[in-house]
Amino acid sequence: MRILNIAAVAAVAMMAVPAVAFADDFEALCTATDKSEPTVASCKCASGKVTGADRTTAIEAMKAMNAAMASGKAEDAAAATQKHAKGIEIVMTAQATCM
Repeated sequence: MRILNIAAVAAVAMMAVPAVAFADDFEALCTATDKSEPTVASCKCASGKVTGADRTTAIEAMKAMNAAMASGKAEDAAAATQKHAKGIEIVMTAQATCM
């Protein structure tokens, strides 16, 4: 019985770790260019609202946007995709519901 309990706890822990790391990626990308308290709070709230495929799309879009901003240039229109636009829309909508 004790072995079964340990196995159950281990299984739950293994499932929880990737979810926590995933949440950290979202929040880190969301606050990469603005670490002010309102932005941090908004990104943390939005992170809890965006899930599944929308979350993946949002993360890809934030990576592209942050890379463009780091280079000092706007994202190249030819490189910007509908998916990136949708990802930014997802983030902005989630943040708006947190205000």
